[in-house]
Amino acid sequence: MLHYFSEKKYDQLVKDYLAAETAYTFLEELGAGAYGVAYLLEDATSHKKYALKRLKTKHQKKTAILHKFQQEMQILKELNLPNVPAFITYGEIQGIPFYIMDYVEGKTFEQVIFEEGQTFSLEQSLQIAKNLLTIIIEFHKKGIVHRDLRIPNILLKDHSLHIIDFGLAAYIKKGVTREKMDNPKRAENHISDLYFMGHFLLFLLYSNYHPTKKKEQSWQEELQLPDEVIDYIERLLTIRPPFSSAKEALQMIPINTHIFKTQT
Repeated sequence: MLHYFSEKKYDQLVKDYLAAETAYTFLEELGAGAYGVAYLLEDATSHKKYALKRLKTKHQKKTAILHKFQQEMQILKELNLPNVPAFITYGEIQGIPFYIMDYVEGKTFEQVIFEEGQTFSLEQSLQIAKNLLTIIIEFHKKGIVHRDLRIPNILLKDHSLHIIDFGLAAYIKKGVTREKMDNPKRAENHISDLYFMGHFLLFLLYSNYHPTKKKEQSWQEELQLPDEVIDYIERLLTIRPPFSSAKEALQMIPINTHIFKTQT
């Protein structure tokens, strides 16, 4: 509870700092995670929106978390891609680091699927996965793995995908094999991003699923997918031997007329 009040007090410090020291207007709090808090800002002149992310006050003295926050800023700077929020500036407010980035005015797939009820066919789902892979490949070319490609962190804006929240992102480590991994979600190489992409693809496919049996079954049984698609997703999820790279996963994505004819 003490941390709650200190965070609320710091919210006011952020508002006071923005009003006194910057050209930004505070609009609202966007949300809070385990390590940080994000706010929506607006440039008073251009009326363009930005996001400010700052470290939670309870982590101020934790060296490892401070280092991770600094790394998050550095990764955003290095990515510099159109599908990622652009890094603008950084600073400190009474010893708490923050940075400002572009705000992406899109809708997360969590909102699209669960709030709006949008559904995706097999063909649409695979095409979205293909588009996502092209972005992931660009991350990996820069030596960076996102490690948190969940539906709240993938946005749809004007029919294009955007990736946010690089709090768990890391620099790719060489020599990380399947045998050496404790958890594919946390692997500091391509396997982590592909693993999350497998789950993302399943969310898309389940959006169009209507149960016919009361007993819960595996996704392989429930979704009734073509064998090629099941094999592909199982490789993403490391149920089968994983892909050697995101580039291989893109090359092997089962988008062809044979599969869609099988479905009809």
